[in-house]
Amino acid sequence: GAQAQQGGLNAAAMLAPGALKAALLWNTEPAFDSAAGPAAQAALNSAEMVVTISPFKANLDISDVLLPLAPFTEGPCSFVNAEGRLQSAHAVVRPLGQARPGWKVLRVLADLLGLPGMAFDAAPEVLAAALPGVAAGGIVPANRLSNAPVGVATWPQSVAANPCVASIYQLDGFVRRATALQLTADARAGAAAGGSAPVAVKQPQGVV
Repeated sequence: GAQAQQGGLNAAAMLAPGALKAALLWNTEPAFDSAAGPAAQAALNSAEMVVTISPFKANLDISDVLLPLAPFTEGPCSFVNAEGRLQSAHAVVRPLGQARPGWKVLRVLADLLGLPGMAFDAAPEVLAAALPGVAAGGIVPANRLSNAPVGVATWPQSVAANPCVASIYQLDGFVRRATALQLTADARAGAAAGGSAPVAVKQPQGVV
């Protein structure tokens, strides 16, 4: 169900030059996390306002606002495993500084924007709204997990002609910033195949 609704744009359309007046980037670095690569970052430079919500000091060259997001280890979280079973976990440590779990950040933004249906006071309330009737350890119905597209996404020719090739250690901000992982044979093989180089992060510039 994570698809454009009510005339919304898909990711490729949003990252086209001049497509957005404002963008909210949730725990993502477009130059590394989108199929458009550096072209996505260049397109976002034309937006009037870009807000990044991330555990890292990311997108500093294109963002007007950076809001600190607690990593998934620093807040209650739930995920659905490969067999469709719902699993939940408690926070390992308290969030650092002014960072907050994602649901709290979205709750405050929703309040400021006057959006309905976001008045949650605890993480279990968010889970109950997202997966009603499914308790921890229960199986999520297959139809809820389907990502079958309702239409065909249109990708810019420049993106389609230049597929991204990268190692498994380039797939998110955490592994990209793990020096030990970047020194492995898998990481070197990914770079040799045409994948992106590791994010150039001056230490310590990890968690906000």
